[in-house]
Amino acid sequence: MSVEALLGINQTFVHKPQHDLESILYIILYICTFFHGPGLRWSNMSPPINTWSSDHIRDIGYLKLAHLECHEMAILPYFAPYWCDFAPFVKDLIVAGFPVRVRSPNEFQYDQFLQILKTAYDSVEEPHISRVPEIFGSGAQNITRIPKRENDSLDRDSKKGRLS
Repeated sequence: MSVEALLGINQTFVHKPQHDLESILYIILYICTFFHGPGLRWSNMSPPINTWSSDHIRDIGYLKLAHLECHEMAILPYFAPYWCDFAPFVKDLIVAGFPVRVRSPNEFQYDQFLQILKTAYDSVEEPHISRVPEIFGSGAQNITRIPKRENDSLDRDSKKGRLS
């Protein structure tokens, strides 16, 4: 949920498309923090964003503001190794939505958000995970990067009018 909605400081709050983009950012943060990779179990660490599940709505808003403001200390260091290549693009998303200082309402723009994700997709190679047998440890894994297939690109969506 958007910080603006959580804080409830705008009595005439109207849900806008940038609030949806902010929610997508939070989904990305959860995936990159709590999942070791596709199909892999949750992480057992307790990063600061774990506090975003409080019962007090306004507290969640203030915690999100604080963590987004200090994203280089409170969010990005907690990414699972699998997602580290994606961290610079997540930082770009945070800065795009909350330039200069974190504030409510956010300043997300659909085209800018989508372009950052497209750049990330085109820049980061597809990881290949091979698991180390359980007898050698607790599900340790080796991660290597393999190039994407040529026809596996977001450009195919541009032909459908979704991306430029």
